[in-house]
Amino acid sequence: MTDALDNVGLGVVLLIIGGFCTGIQGPMNGRLAISTAGSFSAFLSFALGFWPLLIYFLADTKGGKTVDWPTAAKNAPGYAWLGGIFGGIFVLILTLVIHRRGAAITNGIIVVTQLIVSVIIDQYGAFDTTQRDCTGLRGGGLACMIVGIALVTLF
Repeated sequence: MTDALDNVGLGVVLLIIGGFCTGIQGPMNGRLAISTAGSFSAFLSFALGFWPLLIYFLADTKGGKTVDWPTAAKNAPGYAWLGGIFGGIFVLILTLVIHRRGAAITNGIIVVTQLIVSVIIDQYGAFDTTQRDCTGLRGGGLACMIVGIALVTLF
C-alpha cells in the first residue's frame, strides 16, 4: 500500500475522503453529545475508530511482524508516540463546540488553524517534515483563507 500511496491521484482521492470524514464526524459526534455527554461522544468516536485502524495495522504489518519494534522504539523521538493525544483533544473540542457554533464556522476555524500551524511546521521543517519556505504566495493564500473564514464567521 505504501507504494500505491506514492500515486498523486490516489493520494488526492484519499485526502478528499478524509476531508469528507472529518466534515461529517464533528456534526455526528456533536449530535450524540446532545443526547449523552460530550465526553462520552468523543470517547465513543475514538473507540469506534480504533477498529478500522487496528484492521489496517494488522494487514499492513502482517500482524505487527514487519515492524522492528526495538529499532522503532530507539529511533522514533518521544514526541512521535504522542500524536493521538492531540487527536483526542481535537475530537473532544469539536464535539463540544460544533452544535453551538455550526459546522461551517467550526470546521472553517479548524482548517485555517491547521493551515497556519502547517505553514509554520513547513517553514522550519519541524517534526522531520520537508522544509518549505513561507513564500509570498503561500502567505497570501493563508491570508485569503483567514479572510474567508472571517467572512463565514461574521456573516
